[in-house]
Amino acid sequence: MVNNSKIDDENAIVFQQQPSQPADMYSLAWLSKMCHAGTSITFKWTIDYNFVWGQTGTLKPGVDYEAGQIIPADLQNQNMVTLSYIDDGFEFGTPTSGAAPGSLLITEDETVPGPGLATQGSVGIGMSGAGTFVVPTQPKTGAQFLLTPTYWLAFGSYKAGTVVTEDILTEPYQLKYPDGETDATAVFDGENWTITFG
Repeated sequence: MVNNSKIDDENAIVFQQQPSQPADMYSLAWLSKMCHAGTSITFKWTIDYNFVWGQTGTLKPGVDYEAGQIIPADLQNQNMVTLSYIDDGFEFGTPTSGAAPGSLLITEDETVPGPGLATQGSVGIGMSGAGTFVVPTQPKTGAQFLLTPTYWLAFGSYKAGTVVTEDILTEPYQLKYPDGETDATAVFDGENWTITFG
Protein backbone atom coordinates (compact mmCIF):
# COMPACT_ATOMS: atom_id res chain seq x y z
CA MET A 1 0.00 0.00 0.00
CA VAL A 2 1.37 3.38 -1.05
CA ASN A 3 0.21 6.59 0.63
CA ASN A 4 0.40 9.39 -1.94
CA SER A 5 -2.12 11.46 0.02
CA LYS A 6 -1.68 14.10 2.71
CA ILE A 7 -2.86 11.64 5.40
CA ASP A 8 0.02 11.45 7.87
CA ASP A 9 -1.42 10.11 11.11
CA GLU A 10 -3.41 7.00 10.18
CA ASN A 11 -2.71 3.32 9.68
CA ALA A 12 -3.04 1.46 6.43
CA ILE A 13 -5.59 -1.26 7.15
CA VAL A 14 -6.73 -4.50 5.54
CA PHE A 15 -10.01 -6.00 6.77
CA GLN A 16 -12.43 -8.62 5.55
CA GLN A 17 -16.19 -8.69 5.10
CA GLN A 18 -18.72 -11.39 4.31
CA PRO A 19 -21.06 -10.77 1.34
CA SER A 20 -24.10 -11.27 3.62
CA GLN A 21 -22.70 -10.39 7.02
CA PRO A 22 -25.08 -10.98 9.98
CA ALA A 23 -25.75 -7.99 12.24
CA ASP A 24 -24.04 -9.65 15.24
CA MET A 25 -20.84 -10.46 13.30
CA TYR A 26 -18.07 -7.89 13.50
CA SER A 27 -15.16 -7.35 11.12
CA LEU A 28 -11.79 -6.73 12.73
CA ALA A 29 -8.89 -4.66 11.50
CA TRP A 30 -7.03 -7.74 10.36
CA LEU A 31 -3.74 -6.14 9.28
CA SER A 32 -2.72 -2.62 10.32
CA LYS A 33 0.49 -0.56 10.11
CA MET A 34 1.30 3.15 10.29
CA CYS A 35 1.71 4.55 6.77
CA HIS A 36 2.76 8.21 6.77
CA ALA A 37 2.24 10.51 3.78
CA GLY A 38 4.72 9.69 1.03
CA THR A 39 5.55 6.22 2.38
CA SER A 40 4.56 2.65 1.60
CA ILE A 41 4.11 -0.50 3.66
CA THR A 42 3.77 -4.17 2.75
CA PHE A 43 1.32 -6.73 4.06
CA LYS A 44 1.93 -10.45 3.48
CA TRP A 45 -0.40 -13.27 4.41
CA THR A 46 -1.26 -16.88 3.74
CA ILE A 47 -4.73 -18.35 3.39
CA ASP A 48 -4.50 -20.41 6.55
CA TYR A 49 -7.57 -20.26 8.77
CA ASN A 50 -7.76 -20.20 12.55
CA PHE A 51 -10.25 -20.10 15.41
CA VAL A 52 -10.01 -17.17 17.84
CA TRP A 53 -11.60 -16.00 21.06
CA GLY A 54 -11.24 -12.74 22.93
CA GLN A 55 -11.99 -11.28 26.33
CA THR A 56 -14.29 -8.50 25.13
CA GLY A 57 -17.98 -9.27 24.70
CA THR A 58 -19.23 -5.68 24.30
CA LEU A 59 -18.26 -5.32 20.65
CA LYS A 60 -18.62 -2.01 18.82
CA PRO A 61 -16.47 0.02 16.44
CA GLY A 62 -13.16 1.00 18.00
CA VAL A 63 -13.17 -1.75 20.66
CA ASP A 64 -10.29 -4.26 20.71
CA TYR A 65 -11.52 -7.84 20.98
CA GLU A 66 -8.37 -8.71 23.00
CA ALA A 67 -7.16 -11.99 21.51
CA GLY A 68 -6.86 -14.72 24.13
CA GLN A 69 -6.27 -17.83 22.00
CA ILE A 70 -5.66 -18.53 18.33
CA ILE A 71 -5.56 -22.12 17.10
CA PRO A 72 -5.25 -23.52 13.55
CA ALA A 73 -8.32 -24.57 11.57
CA ASP A 74 -8.80 -26.08 8.14
CA LEU A 75 -11.79 -26.79 5.94
CA GLN A 76 -11.45 -30.58 6.01
CA ASN A 77 -10.16 -32.14 9.23
CA GLN A 78 -10.26 -29.29 11.75
CA ASN A 79 -13.34 -27.25 10.84
CA MET A 80 -15.22 -27.50 14.16
CA VAL A 81 -14.24 -26.69 17.75
CA THR A 82 -15.93 -26.30 21.15
CA LEU A 83 -15.51 -23.21 23.34
CA SER A 84 -15.83 -23.60 27.12
CA TYR A 85 -15.41 -21.32 30.14
CA ILE A 86 -13.35 -23.14 32.78
CA ASP A 87 -12.00 -21.71 36.06
CA ASP A 88 -12.78 -18.11 35.02
CA GLY A 89 -11.27 -18.41 31.55
CA PHE A 90 -12.24 -19.33 27.99
CA GLU A 91 -10.64 -22.35 26.35
CA PHE A 92 -10.96 -24.13 23.03
CA GLY A 93 -11.16 -27.90 22.88
CA THR A 94 -9.39 -29.96 20.22
CA PRO A 95 -10.60 -29.14 16.68
CA THR A 96 -12.40 -31.94 14.83
CA SER A 97 -14.25 -32.38 11.55
CA GLY A 98 -18.02 -32.01 11.29
CA ALA A 99 -18.90 -28.56 9.95
CA ALA A 100 -20.60 -28.08 6.59
CA PRO A 101 -18.20 -27.92 3.61
CA GLY A 102 -16.75 -24.44 3.11
CA SER A 103 -17.42 -23.30 6.68
CA LEU A 104 -15.94 -23.25 10.18
CA LEU A 105 -18.13 -23.96 13.22
CA ILE A 106 -17.62 -23.06 16.87
CA THR A 107 -19.96 -24.72 19.37
CA GLU A 108 -20.29 -22.89 22.68
CA ASP A 109 -21.17 -25.12 25.61
CA GLU A 110 -23.37 -24.31 28.63
CA THR A 111 -20.41 -22.89 30.62
CA VAL A 112 -19.87 -19.97 28.22
CA PRO A 113 -21.00 -16.55 29.58
CA GLY A 114 -23.55 -14.70 27.49
CA PRO A 115 -25.27 -11.31 27.23
CA GLY A 116 -25.45 -9.18 30.36
CA LEU A 117 -22.50 -10.83 32.07
CA ALA A 118 -19.24 -8.97 32.69
CA THR A 119 -17.36 -12.13 31.68
CA GLN A 120 -18.95 -12.36 28.20
CA GLY A 121 -16.31 -12.63 25.51
CA SER A 122 -16.13 -12.91 21.75
CA VAL A 123 -15.38 -15.82 19.47
CA GLY A 124 -14.70 -16.17 15.78
CA ILE A 125 -12.27 -16.98 13.03
CA GLY A 126 -9.18 -15.51 11.48
CA MET A 127 -6.64 -15.93 8.74
CA SER A 128 -2.85 -16.11 8.76
CA GLY A 129 -2.69 -16.02 12.57
CA ALA A 130 -4.95 -13.02 13.26
CA GLY A 131 -8.67 -12.51 13.85
CA THR A 132 -10.95 -11.42 11.01
CA PHE A 133 -14.54 -11.95 12.26
CA VAL A 134 -15.99 -12.30 15.78
CA VAL A 135 -19.38 -12.54 17.47
CA PRO A 136 -20.26 -12.12 21.18
CA THR A 137 -20.26 -15.38 23.15
CA GLN A 138 -23.51 -17.07 24.05
CA PRO A 139 -24.05 -20.36 25.90
CA LYS A 140 -25.46 -23.47 24.25
CA THR A 141 -25.23 -22.13 20.73
CA GLY A 142 -23.00 -22.25 17.69
CA ALA A 143 -21.26 -19.70 15.52
CA GLN A 144 -20.87 -20.78 11.92
CA PHE A 145 -18.70 -18.84 9.50
CA LEU A 146 -19.00 -19.33 5.74
CA LEU A 147 -15.65 -18.76 4.09
CA THR A 148 -16.44 -16.33 1.30
CA PRO A 149 -14.62 -13.22 2.55
CA THR A 150 -13.83 -10.11 0.56
CA TYR A 151 -10.68 -8.05 1.15
CA TRP A 152 -10.92 -4.32 1.85
CA LEU A 153 -8.28 -1.58 2.08
CA ALA A 154 -8.59 1.70 3.96
CA PHE A 155 -6.82 4.22 6.14
CA GLY A 156 -7.86 4.76 9.74
CA SER A 157 -6.81 4.92 13.38
CA TYR A 158 -7.50 1.24 14.07
CA LYS A 159 -4.83 -1.15 15.29
CA ALA A 160 -5.00 -4.86 14.42
CA GLY A 161 -7.77 -6.64 16.34
CA THR A 162 -10.05 -3.60 16.62
CA VAL A 163 -13.69 -3.76 15.49
CA VAL A 164 -14.01 -1.67 12.32
CA THR A 165 -16.88 0.12 10.64
CA GLU A 166 -16.64 1.45 7.12
CA ASP A 167 -18.27 4.81 7.82
CA ILE A 168 -15.36 6.07 9.93
CA LEU A 169 -12.59 4.77 7.66
CA THR A 170 -10.93 6.83 4.93
CA GLU A 171 -12.11 5.66 1.50
CA PRO A 172 -12.61 1.89 2.03
CA TYR A 173 -11.91 0.01 -1.20
CA GLN A 174 -12.67 -3.61 -2.08
CA LEU A 175 -9.60 -5.37 -3.44
CA LYS A 176 -10.46 -8.08 -5.99
CA TYR A 177 -7.57 -10.26 -7.07
CA PRO A 178 -7.86 -11.60 -10.64
CA ASP A 179 -7.44 -15.38 -11.02
CA GLY A 180 -3.83 -16.39 -10.62
CA GLU A 181 -2.68 -13.09 -9.08
CA THR A 182 -1.29 -12.95 -5.54
CA ASP A 183 0.56 -9.61 -5.52
CA ALA A 184 -1.07 -6.18 -5.64
CA THR A 185 0.14 -2.60 -5.31
CA ALA A 186 -2.52 -0.22 -4.02
CA VAL A 187 -1.81 3.52 -4.34
CA PHE A 188 -4.06 6.03 -2.56
CA ASP A 189 -3.92 9.68 -3.67
CA GLY A 190 -6.32 11.09 -1.10
CA GLU A 191 -9.45 10.51 -3.17
CA ASN A 192 -8.98 7.40 -5.28
CA TRP A 193 -7.22 4.05 -5.23
CA THR A 194 -5.12 2.79 -8.16
CA ILE A 195 -4.45 -0.95 -8.14
CA THR A 196 -1.89 -2.86 -10.18
CA PHE A 197 -1.25 -6.59 -10.02
CA GLY A 198 1.85 -8.70 -10.48
